[in-house]
Amino acid sequence: YHIPRNFTIYSFIGLLIVYLIGLIVPDIMEVDAAQYASISMQMAETNSFLEVFHLASNYLDKPPLLFWIGALFIKMFGVNHFAYRLPTFITTLIGVYATYALGKRIYNKNTGVIAALVLASCQVYILHNHDVRTDTILTNFVIVAIWQGVAYLQTKSTLNFILAFVSVGLAMLAKGPIGAVVPVMALGSHLVYQRNWSKLFNW
Repeated sequence: YHIPRNFTIYSFIGLLIVYLIGLIVPDIMEVDAAQYASISMQMAETNSFLEVFHLASNYLDKPPLLFWIGALFIKMFGVNHFAYRLPTFITTLIGVYATYALGKRIYNKNTGVIAALVLASCQVYILHNHDVRTDTILTNFVIVAIWQGVAYLQTKSTLNFILAFVSVGLAMLAKGPIGAVVPVMALGSHLVYQRNWSKLFNW
């Protein structure tokens, strides 16, 4: 099925407006997003980027990427909900584009557009750009890792190889080992589906 160009443009514009409204709606949702915002604010105020604190205690529940970028944007734009949500929105734009590029690379441009529209219009994806959590950043960097991994398998480009592993590293910094497990399973099953045994067992 081919999506008309005008429908695609209007759909993405409409979705962009929804995401932008979510950026400026006041108040951070309880419990997780408010706690993560508090940690980012405290990190920005104390410059304690190597040791994560929540109030006066060490915080060991999540890897630090969300807090690092939250603190960085709070330093740039001040202590407000917009500054805290903005980095997640930026990674979402990257994730949606990566979904398009992956669909286009494996199938065709139309498939890429449909895949990007499906992802961007998912209610939970929209919600997690407002109720910011580690899952959204994890998802976006996992998508980039898979896209760049597939590109590397097809082109053997060193740049694709480096970007794939940088993305895996960022995904792990967002939420731990699942950031490596999902791309490996996706790329592995992709090679198995293609019966590409030589690449599957090529270190």
